[in-house]
Amino acid sequence: MSNKLIFYILIIMVPIISYAEIDWNTVNLARAFGKDIFELNGVPYLQPMVESINATSNSRFFNQAYVPSEVDKPYFKISVNTMLGFVRDNQKTYSPQLPTAYFDISNPQTWGELQKYADIDLMHQKIIIKDTAGLMYYALKTVLYDGIYGAHKGLIKVPQNSATILGKQDTLFYLPHNALDSLVRSNPVYQFLPKSFQDTLIATIAKFPESFALPPGANINTMFAIVPQFEIGSLFGTEMLIRFIPPVYMGSNIGHFAFWGIGLKHSISQYFPGMPFDMAVQAVYQGTSLKNDIGVTSSKLNTMATFWDFNLQIGKSYLDDKLNFYSGFSFESININSDFTFTLPIALQWQLGLIEGKYVPVPNSKDSVFVLMPPDPARGFPGDSVKQTSNIRINDFNFKWVIGASYQIGPIAVFLDYNVSKFNIFTGGIEVSF
Repeated sequence: MSNKLIFYILIIMVPIISYAEIDWNTVNLARAFGKDIFELNGVPYLQPMVESINATSNSRFFNQAYVPSEVDKPYFKISVNTMLGFVRDNQKTYSPQLPTAYFDISNPQTWGELQKYADIDLMHQKIIIKDTAGLMYYALKTVLYDGIYGAHKGLIKVPQNSATILGKQDTLFYLPHNALDSLVRSNPVYQFLPKSFQDTLIATIAKFPESFALPPGANINTMFAIVPQFEIGSLFGTEMLIRFIPPVYMGSNIGHFAFWGIGLKHSISQYFPGMPFDMAVQAVYQGTSLKNDIGVTSSKLNTMATFWDFNLQIGKSYLDDKLNFYSGFSFESININSDFTFTLPIALQWQLGLIEGKYVPVPNSKDSVFVLMPPDPARGFPGDSVKQTSNIRINDFNFKWVIGASYQIGPIAVFLDYNVSKFNIFTGGIEVSF
């Protein structure tokens, strides 16, 4: 998995153009465009990864349904649990979107958005601009809509599929200058714009990147986690579960991951003497934290997630309670809140003229490589110092069926089970009781 892919580029795609002088109208347009692309595509691009990581850790809560109704003294269980999750094909692609805005000059209701940026005098067919940057970006979105869905459908094409962070696929947004120029000039509002704004808009569109490469994904097929767990029981047929992992660095793709959980499991079969199998219910509340600095620009990701798991368990023991088969049905609820702080991607900064790129000789060779240099304001390469922020919220639920077996050897138990859901997981581990 490449550390240039995860969560990144923060979906603020990498344009493919050549070096140009700094045009701040184009820079500001690229910032607004990149932020909207991130917010449109960030959820479908990142959601499979975030859900898969958390679904993997949100497993391995039980290895039997039996809970004694009363004990002479408390018992304790310490276990190490491993989880291996398998990525499905439908988690590897999504349908990308470009930011667009619908505008119909014949419908007065659609003038509301335009009036945020300009005062409109229809009687004299004049527009007095209040927000030049805002109007310019709104104009770009309206022509994109026209070229994708409207009267000039087909001039701008949106790829049907692109890779999520779990997939692998090279995909481009292509915004040809000639198509954008034609769409701008054919827009019915264009004739009402002041001549100076018309010229600025056309000049900015001419310098706007034509090709935007979507992140190709990291081609991830499995997820793996190890979680320590502590249990204590039993009080009125109830056990308490505690699990905790301090912040651990899990590589450049994931960053620092922390995890905690607490749960209660209560015996149902204690109320039905003679029941031929054991039955229990369990509720677990968990939280995770994920922090990472991504890419050369050190874009910052901070994700907090909380989970509820409610499950019903049944089990049956054989061989003098040494061999135990168990099964369970779970309902899981997940709430993920991710904050991103980012600047323009390093490649885009170069293409907009914010940083310098140069060829550097390779030591002991006649070859040279092209290197992007750090910002150097004194020489006219200020870099992108404007930090943008964005927030992504993911709310989801999942049903899970668990089936497994455990074997007790004195105070030690080993166990293995399979979790069937939209993200299938093998789990197993070893437990010591005392």
